Amino acid sequence: MHSTLSKELEAFRASCRGQAQRHFSSLVPVMDGERRFPAEARPVLAEMGAYGLPFATSVGGQGGSWLAWAILHEEVARVLPALGIHFQVNCVVAGALLDCATPEQIARTVPALLSGEKVAFFAFTEPATGSDPSLLTTRAERIPGGWRISGQKRWITNATHADLGIVFARDPDGDVSLFLIPEGADGVHAGPATALLGLRGTGLADLYLDGVEIPEDHLLGSAGGRFATLKRAMTIGKLGLSSMSVGIMSAALDEAVSYANQREQQGHPIIEFQAIHHLLAEMVSRTEACRQLLYWAATCKDQGSEAIVEVASAKLFITQTAVDVCRMAMSVHGVYGIAEGTPVERMFRDAKMYELLEGTSEVQRELVMRAFR
Repeated sequence: MHSTLSKELEAFRASCRGQAQRHFSSLVPVMDGERRFPAEARPVLAEMGAYGLPFATSVGGQGGSWLAWAILHEEVARVLPALGIHFQVNCVVAGALLDCATPEQIARTVPALLSGEKVAFFAFTEPATGSDPSLLTTRAERIPGGWRISGQKRWITNATHADLGIVFARDPDGDVSLFLIPEGADGVHAGPATALLGLRGTGLADLYLDGVEIPEDHLLGSAGGRFATLKRAMTIGKLGLSSMSVGIMSAALDEAVSYANQREQQGHPIIEFQAIHHLLAEMVSRTEACRQLLYWAATCKDQGSEAIVEVASAKLFITQTAVDVCRMAMSVHGVYGIAEGTPVERMFRDAKMYELLEGTSEVQRELVMRAFR
């Protein structure tokens, strides 16, 4: 398809694609088969700028754009979609810290996240709630010189191998406050990695905080009012998920075209059949429509907008469409498309996961509609 991107961004895309193919193709069976997070990927991701590309150099980032970050996600996901959610979390946590933390707290934490030196977790969701702050049961109580935090978090990416992270908890006033859980804090432990349909090997697990005691200055910003920080930080996560979903669609299209050229029926490659033409044409048009919607949302964020509605719209449409495009790729493959371990079967599983994470489609619809009431 004709590109509307600058030559610099197209060169950046080519570089990302080459590095992803060279370094991450061999890690597909590690994550999806062994369900193990490949720590060996971290230096490559750091070199690519995955952890800090869109953030200012003054806080340890690379001073790039959100559009470039979206392209990077897209190209990593063409090879290994499960890997993208790992480095995305560092950016989400950095975004939350920059939103509400003090300069001292930022200086102490953010550069290590944006360089990839440290791996973070982002802990809001609980067994009883995924998006409603009024249902939070994790508690933060004051103690001499600091805070004691107790509770259970669920669906926490990087939980099994993170160094540090942030936790949303209900403070003594009943409001939602945000706390930094430092590396090596006593009382923090992850449960076993959750068995998932897709995105395996991401270290996603329950996180338990059993009377975790932290210093006073680990309260991020002032007490209370941190649901707004959550919404702004999750915009980063949704942009990442949308980017990775476009990458999955591109990979599914590549697989479908390759298979249709090789598979023969009645003495002809099936790519000559009209039914296959229709499936592939739908895949091409939907993938490109999603790519342009993604780039629009990222550009809105680059222009200084919070882009909450724009990114919610993108996440709603793109992640749902990715499931449809992967289903079409499976249809091109016929019964081979549902065989466990085949690329399109894995892509379908990963795409369905991205449709549900960072807020379901129903949540995104509500966010979009609030702008039109």
